[in-house]
Amino acid sequence: MATMEFRNADATPPITARGRAETARFFDGPELAEPVPVLCSQWRAGQASAAAVPRFGAVSVKP
Repeated sequence: MATMEFRNADATPPITARGRAETARFFDGPELAEPVPVLCSQWRAGQASAAAVPRFGAVSVKP
C-alpha cells in the first residue's frame, strides 16, 4: 500500500486497489478466455515467471 500511496501523491488518475471479485465485475459481458481474472505474472502457468505482480488481467474474444 505504501507504493500505491507514493504513486497517488503525484499521479493522475489514482490507483485503486481491488481484489479478484471486485476486478471480475469489469469483465462482465465479453466472451473471456480462461483463466479469468488471473494475476498477470501467473498467466502462463507452465512457464517460469518473474516475481508475483499484484495486477489482474484477462483476455476477451470479440464476437
